[in-house]
Amino acid sequence: MNAGTIDRPFGLPADSIEIVLDLPMPTSTNSLYTRSRKGICRSVAYVRWAEDADMTVMAARAYPRRKITGPFETEILLSTEHGGDGDNRIKAALDWLQSRDIVRNDSDCRRGSWKWVDPEMAPSGCRVILRSLHEQHMDR
Repeated sequence: MNAGTIDRPFGLPADSIEIVLDLPMPTSTNSLYTRSRKGICRSVAYVRWAEDADMTVMAARAYPRRKITGPFETEILLSTEHGGDGDNRIKAALDWLQSRDIVRNDSDCRRGSWKWVDPEMAPSGCRVILRSLHEQHMDR
């Protein structure tokens, strides 16, 4: 055991990061982009959702102080109040995390899950829980 884990009961390194963010229900993957004369671009709904996500996080004063710069895992909780195709909501949330420099790259997500939950567990529509991973703790 190294000096960084001696006082941590589960042996997590001192630089482990967990981030919990409440976001509005993400736009479905099917509605993220639209075709125009200029080519493919973000849809109005997607741009509006990203702006709403910014405002939700800023209003809650929840913007993370630290960035996850390597491998991470995510758990995404979606409120049953909204419905729809749950797995289609993940892409927008991960892209938003990268675009706001909360994670270095969404391709660093090594594992993740999503589930429908009661509205109080995802009060804004979507709760994203991120945890940094370290090589010695990762399943390969």
